[in-house]
Amino acid sequence: MHELQAVMSDPASNAAQREAARKELSDLLKSPAGQAKGPTPDEKPVHPPRAAIQPFGPIVKPAPVVSVPVPGVATVDVVVPPRITIAPQSGRAIVPSTGGTAVAPLTGHIQHETPYGYIDPRTGQFTPK
Repeated sequence: MHELQAVMSDPASNAAQREAARKELSDLLKSPAGQAKGPTPDEKPVHPPRAAIQPFGPIVKPAPVVSVPVPGVATVDVVVPPRITIAPQSGRAIVPSTGGTAVAPLTGHIQHETPYGYIDPRTGQFTPK
């Protein structure tokens, strides 16, 4: 037994020699009836070597959350408020109205909407959005 323990603890012995010594020592420690049987449940099973880190599985995009309205429960809709345009001459806000026009509150002049702001047709003054 001491020889087998010395083989298991010897750094010069390779893994196969240590495993053979470990198996032989476990067989010696078993009773004669147990030697004929296979490994006992308390013996460690032989596992293949594994990676130092666990492999990362494929990344799956989560499904979009679909909210189902429940009857009798209030719901809230989030809306983006309109952007307020400030007239540089007066510092007041231009109040947008429907139809692509806006009314300047200070002067009451109607201003026409363009892709990048508003134009006052009386003065030709451009107010950016």
